Amino acid sequence: MNCNPSNILIIRSVKTEIYKVEKFIKDIFSYHNFTDKCFNTVFLCISEATTNSIVHGNKEDHKKKVELNVDCERNLIKVCITDEGEGFDTDNIPDPTEQENLLKETGRGIHIIKTIAQNVCYNDKGNSISFEIFCK
Repeated sequence: MNCNPSNILIIRSVKTEIYKVEKFIKDIFSYHNFTDKCFNTVFLCISEATTNSIVHGNKEDHKKKVELNVDCERNLIKVCITDEGEGFDTDNIPDPTEQENLLKETGRGIHIIKTIAQNVCYNDKGNSISFEIFCK
């Protein structure tokens, strides 16, 4: 019998917690019979957003948490990731494809998410990102 996995995961703000995120997404994919090809796309976006929350949002403060909420409707995966940080100005994100940003180590995660996912949006504070990905 396949039990419906919880759609919420809360992790500490430590990069090593990403393995819990991977297992969480694998369990959801297994339950909903989503393809492996789609898993890689979804996990890429979720791991980028989660890493941003850990590193930039919560400043790797292991006392702070990151919450992932994943809902599935047929071929649609809805994701919301929230940290306990102060947030950031979502209108002032440098474009990593511009010449002056090409060699910078940071700034690619949000670009990747915006390129792959649909309906990417943030809360007013800037400490929560939501997006959707279609899986077939």
